[in-house]
Amino acid sequence: MNKDEWFVIKDLDMFIDHTRKIIYNAYGKQEEDQDTESDDIIVLTTKEKEELNKILPLNESSMIIKSLMKHQKNKKTKERRLLINDTIYAKIIQSLGDRMTSNILNGLVNKGVIETGYDNDIDDFIFWVKDEYKKEKPETD
Repeated sequence: MNKDEWFVIKDLDMFIDHTRKIIYNAYGKQEEDQDTESDDIIVLTTKEKEELNKILPLNESSMIIKSLMKHQKNKKTKERRLLINDTIYAKIIQSLGDRMTSNILNGLVNKGVIETGYDNDIDDFIFWVKDEYKKEKPETD
């Protein structure tokens, strides 16, 4: 494909749902683990669908995807359409993957499995696994 080649999205809901499934299905898999033959249709179990909806909600995915797509309006007919190219699709995949990772980490923090803090030296958040067996000792002078 050519990065200058544009594609019209005819069914936005289906596009969003399929893209979410691609991200979910590929998450944590090695390249050799992925079945390239079945990329056209990804079937998730009920439990997988529930998990997908928790870690990459449809409304978040829709907002991300719509913000990255090119919106075009026909001057004569006023008809609107959504377009993407390879560059935009790569940004969509990266953004949804980042959002899913963020949501997973947030869920683990909320469950108390991991802890987080902000490191000013690296100007970013850090995460560590909570040690249930180690009792924190208060700092003393």
